[in-house]
Amino acid sequence: MTPPTADRDYWEDRARRQGPRAAGYSDAAMDAYEDRLRQSAIERLLGPGRGRHLLDAGSGSGRWSVRMAQAGWLVTGADISESLIALATPAPNVTYVHGAIEDLDLPAATFDAVLSVTVLQHITNDQHFGAALDNLARMLRPNGVIAVLEYAPLRVFGRMPAYMKARSRREWIEAFTSRGLKPRSESGIRFLGHGPYMLAVHLARLLGRTDPQLIALRAVCRALDLTLARIPGLTLVADVRLITFEKTQQ
Repeated sequence: MTPPTADRDYWEDRARRQGPRAAGYSDAAMDAYEDRLRQSAIERLLGPGRGRHLLDAGSGSGRWSVRMAQAGWLVTGADISESLIALATPAPNVTYVHGAIEDLDLPAATFDAVLSVTVLQHITNDQHFGAALDNLARMLRPNGVIAVLEYAPLRVFGRMPAYMKARSRREWIEAFTSRGLKPRSESGIRFLGHGPYMLAVHLARLLGRTDPQLIALRAVCRALDLTLARIPGLTLVADVRLITFEKTQQ
């Protein structure tokens, strides 16, 4: 199944314009703020690898592939963008492959875990999205875990950009449970802290100040969100969340 040209071209264009940073936020301040929140959630919900196999689905230039390998996983990083794969950071226990998620022809039941960090939300065609989830479930071993970190509000409001297909939390859960996976754990990513921090960033830029001058504020706001992410039930107010699903025994 050939991925939609618009999706593939979007990532190739980002790779040409932004280089290795193409897989993150285009705003460096926002990327720096949320990166630590994402890492904390992934570490808590997936844990150390201990030599197990993980697929980084939509690996980009390898940010999460390298980190997961450092946490003890044997990682295969796959990405739709040939340019991003060419830019990917080499690392021990990381192998990169080029291909859209729905087209990956890796053996069934290969991986103990799958990680997708704001990747599946960029599959804009519903048919290809369904095929991607089917393929991930096929490549996952029984009792394996899929962790998806995506935009997943309780309800989607407003229009989304053409390169993104927004889905509510309920839609994400239904998409995976309909394929025989059961929800295992969930955590919010950003809460009250990122709003004031990014507002301060934009005001500082208008006044000619630089982002590094706001490092102290970023630390305080991020500490707040890291704390809130550990409060049971509060995850429901986060619009970006990490949800893990477990593949039941067949």
